[in-house]
Amino acid sequence: MLGAIFGGASKILGGIAASNAAKARNRAAIQRYERDLEIRKRTHFQKLSIYSAKVNKYHTDINENDLAANRGYAQAQVALGQAQSKAVGQSEKKFIEFVNKKLGKTLASGATGRSAARLEMMDFAAFGRGQADLAFKLTRSAEAYQTQVESIRNQQKSARNKLYGSVMWQPVADLPPIAPQMENTSMPIIQGFLGAAAGFAGGGETSTGVEGYGDMA
Repeated sequence: MLGAIFGGASKILGGIAASNAAKARNRAAIQRYERDLEIRKRTHFQKLSIYSAKVNKYHTDINENDLAANRGYAQAQVALGQAQSKAVGQSEKKFIEFVNKKLGKTLASGATGRSAARLEMMDFAAFGRGQADLAFKLTRSAEAYQTQVESIRNQQKSARNKLYGSVMWQPVADLPPIAPQMENTSMPIIQGFLGAAAGFAGGGETSTGVEGYGDMA
């Protein structure tokens, strides 16, 4: 009977020890899980902070890019305006030279009738060629302006696309850690008591060798 008692006590104490060990493992698993959650949260906040700094820099760079493009547009416009002003000035100068030359030649030659008309046509043709040359140069200046403006616009667009690439993808939080599977801390104790009960029952049914001693006396 004593063996059954000691065996039952051992089973109960073993169940309690196993339950305490399971509780300790559960606490450790919860602590690891909470630590992983905290690391995930801090990592995500760090990503958000870095992304926010990138967004601020993106807006600053976009403004600088726009200012640079506007300066380029202004310079191209100034260059075109100067070319146009120069062409107008040269045209006026050529016209004055044409008029003075025409009057001078007419007066100096004393030509009249067909001769005077012929001289006038020759001078007017020379003047027309000069004006055509100025018009050609002015057209080339306008074409150069359009080409420059288009180049500035393409560079601006390319730079904006490149800048946007740094903020295109917003940070996403990592997948959360898997929640730990808790061990059953009651089952070891229950199993210990059941084992002890079974031991007690078995001990009561086992013969000790002294049950019939009184009958024999």
